[in-house]
Amino acid sequence: MTRSPQPLPEVAAGTLLRLDPNDWSYGRDLTPGTAATVVVAGVRDLPNRSDEWVWVLGHRPECDYPHVDRHPPCMEVRVSVAALHRHSPGP
Repeated sequence: MTRSPQPLPEVAAGTLLRLDPNDWSYGRDLTPGTAATVVVAGVRDLPNRSDEWVWVLGHRPECDYPHVDRHPPCMEVRVSVAALHRHSPGP
C-alpha cells in the first residue's frame, strides 16, 4: 500500500529559518552537526518525497537580506518537515 505524503506547511518566501543541527541533513558548504540559517526562497515539494524531509531553496542571511530576490537562490538545504511546521504560522 502506497500512501501520499502529508501536505507541507506554508513557509513564505523571505522566512528566516533558524535550524538546529537535527533539523537538516544536507546542505552544500554547511558543516554537519551545526546550526544553520537560511532565508527561504522556496520549498521543493517533489511528487515522491517522504513525510520526513524536503529541499529548501534559499539564501544565507548575509546575501543582502532582505533584498534576496535580486539573485537566484545560493543554497539548497534538506530540511525536516517537522522543522518547517515549527516555522509556519499555522492554520
